[in-house]
Amino acid sequence: MALTNRWNRARYRLYAPIYDMVAWPLERGRKRAIERLEPNPDGRILILGCGTGMDLEHLPDSASVTAIDLTPTMVRRTAARGAALGRDVRTGIADAHDLPFADESFDAVLLHLVLSVVPDPAAVVAETDRVLVSDGRVSIYDKFSPQDGDPSLARRIANPVARLLFADLNRPLESMVADTSLTVGHREHFLGGLYTVTIAQPR
Repeated sequence: MALTNRWNRARYRLYAPIYDMVAWPLERGRKRAIERLEPNPDGRILILGCGTGMDLEHLPDSASVTAIDLTPTMVRRTAARGAALGRDVRTGIADAHDLPFADESFDAVLLHLVLSVVPDPAAVVAETDRVLVSDGRVSIYDKFSPQDGDPSLARRIANPVARLLFADLNRPLESMVADTSLTVGHREHFLGGLYTVTIAQPR
């Protein structure tokens, strides 16, 4: 895991200057994910793997937002985006596998484009479950293997390169939440089904 974290930190440091341009096609799904979350305007929201802070403009202005990422360059860009938007965002460098927050610290957690990247997504979901209040909600936006079958041949062929460069295309969401109190809702598909949006809640 330590080696993968180092590689993630290195590659996303390189991607940071162009990340917004590359991730722009994913904005419709990101916006929809937060709409489905229906965040409390005064809620405490945690963004895991915040990247350059592209979620911020879709969140309520009055919400208390904490944003963390493993890559310092990304954290700085999130802080700068928050300042440009005129909102107070608490930012920090942290590993999503071992969150520096007490149990039940947040009303909502955003897992956007992170579970396909981290070394141990099940551990990240378990930490999400731990820091979420009992009636909280989790917004999940990412690429996962299909619910009703094996990944296509094209996805299997592309995955080794994709995993090296940016993310795993074929991780199953269901196994990530299996050992937590979270239950996953209906998936809404984007970009030909490669990306999905869903909301998870404690049972």
